[in-house]
Amino acid sequence: MIPPARKKPGGRGRRPTFFSYHRPSARQYDCTFAHKICYIQSKKTRTEPFAVGTIDITAYSECASNGDPLPRYAKHTSQLAIAVWPLRDCMPLKRIENMIDLSESFELLNKIREIDNAMISSKDFSTNYEIQLQPNDKGIKFTLLHDSFLFKHEKWDFRDLEINQNDLKIKIPYLYLTEKTGGHVNGSIPAFEYGNFNKEKSKYHRLALPLNEKINFTFSVENVLIDYNYKSGIHTREATEIKINGHTFHFYLAKKKITEFSDRDYLVLESKAPMSYSDFSEFCFSILISFGFVSGNFINNDGYFFQYENISMTEVAGIAYRQMRGSIKCQYVPTYSNPFGYIHDTKKADLYKDNVRTLNLKEFSNLCQYCHENDDIKSILLLLIEVHTQTLVSAPGILSIALETLANVIYEENESTLAPIKTKSISRKFRKELLNTLDNFQDKIDAEGKEILKSRINQINQRTNRDKLLIPFKILKIPISSTDIEAIEQRNAFLHGRTPMIQEIEPKCINEADKFRYYLYLKLYVLVSSIIMKYIGYDNLVVNYPKIYEKDTGIELDEEYYRQI
Repeated sequence: MIPPARKKPGGRGRRPTFFSYHRPSARQYDCTFAHKICYIQSKKTRTEPFAVGTIDITAYSECASNGDPLPRYAKHTSQLAIAVWPLRDCMPLKRIENMIDLSESFELLNKIREIDNAMISSKDFSTNYEIQLQPNDKGIKFTLLHDSFLFKHEKWDFRDLEINQNDLKIKIPYLYLTEKTGGHVNGSIPAFEYGNFNKEKSKYHRLALPLNEKINFTFSVENVLIDYNYKSGIHTREATEIKINGHTFHFYLAKKKITEFSDRDYLVLESKAPMSYSDFSEFCFSILISFGFVSGNFINNDGYFFQYENISMTEVAGIAYRQMRGSIKCQYVPTYSNPFGYIHDTKKADLYKDNVRTLNLKEFSNLCQYCHENDDIKSILLLLIEVHTQTLVSAPGILSIALETLANVIYEENESTLAPIKTKSISRKFRKELLNTLDNFQDKIDAEGKEILKSRINQINQRTNRDKLLIPFKILKIPISSTDIEAIEQRNAFLHGRTPMIQEIEPKCINEADKFRYYLYLKLYVLVSSIIMKYIGYDNLVVNYPKIYEKDTGIELDEEYYRQI
């Protein structure tokens, strides 16, 4: 497998001055920060503006990057503190007006997820059976109890079932069995619906995805401030806003308890614009893929889609559960606004802390928009996510495919200016003349050879594949080095299943070969990610992994730890 990135949790930021100081726990939590502006006379006899806030220090350990108003803490108990920050360190965040009320929706959802002993019925069953549900990280497993030595039904899949427990009625379009034994059978439920869920009509929608890990909102995308009510009122900055095709989506972390992680915490995505279920689910998939790429958290195990009749989105009309593609934790992300997370030499990290930033709201919206509208971009982003599950043998080849696909997208968008012959009429005339010349040799070239030459003549006004791979860097004005070009030129070797060599680098053993593959993997990941980031308008710094892990690859580079694109 690909070696995991050795990233420190959180990062380092400016320490505030405390009026009362209690250190927090080491876990990463939500934070409440209320701004007030005051002026404090500094020791250097000048007056500076400061921000004063009350912090629920169930917030972060080692948490604050450049522009992040949260202080740096050590490990200890969770308390409340008052702190001050130099105002220049506090970046104002956009605030989403109006409290989001999740209480009724999530109370119902948790009630459904906690169904234990219920009855299940189907027209295919000769009798009703007791069923026990065990929701897990991906899919809903169940145990169906029966009183026979053998289960009476030979089938392994059943349709149009219903689960009843007290006032809850769950409609199951389809389930399948995985094991039949005396007294019980086991199986899985990939989908169900509750209430009046309508797939066709335009409704208000919300998606809730159960979480089993912490999410990187702070160092990947620009945050917004959101207030929501779940078990209590919570004010969070672990949220962002996306705009696609004129629709606004809010994407945030909803916690059952602010002070601790819970299996009833959710990643929430919603829109105040009414739309059909299919349209909403397509938007959601594009946003989840885009967030997975930039944050390293592709959350896609289980999805609970809520429907509402009105914009308040409090009274649930229906819920649809869908088992999804599968979550992936990425070891690498294109940029990370806290250089202390990757660069373990404090002096070297200090050189970047005032320069590197997250994607802003517009850039992240652009990424989601391109992902939604262009299937090639969507496929490339999925490759950049799924490559983290591959071995070092296959990963560089997968990234080579991603690079070629992305190069073709950009080439086709700029084909008229990149073609050797700029005028279409002249290009057509030139091809026609070549084809006529080919016809003059009709008796001297066999049919197969003639078809091959005809195909090449029809593509005579296109750049070579090698040129196409370098064109994105030229068009987007991304600086590339000789080592970048050497890595790109290994494409053919990987696509033909060979282990490539660069100049005098010749692995002598399997371990050295793996180090070299790891180097190429990191190089290609950074190059493909850089094109994507610049394509959406991001013009800041990206993490240069080949430099950071040069001791692991054995290939030393005279490059920066973060690359300017």
